[in-house]
Amino acid sequence: RDPFQVDKWVKILLQERRRMMESFCLLPICEKVYPTDANFFLAKMTDAQSIYNYLVERGIIVRNRTRVTLCNNCLRVTIGTKTENNELLSALRQY
Repeated sequence: RDPFQVDKWVKILLQERRRMMESFCLLPICEKVYPTDANFFLAKMTDAQSIYNYLVERGIIVRNRTRVTLCNNCLRVTIGTKTENNELLSALRQY
């Protein structure tokens, strides 16, 4: 109902998506980040299953897409709030 509020949310989402994708590219455990126009991105990891398990133990949920054709060792990461995104990045930096 409020197009200005929607525009604000979209702007924040785009900023967070760009920040998250750039941050993932800097992680030693990330091999590639695939381009996207969605509110999520796909990242090829060194060992997606192990990283997925590690994140779940910390209460952080991403989608393990390893079993999907052409997505071996990939995690799908949905863009969250800045706080949620920081928590994910912090956990991955400690992996």
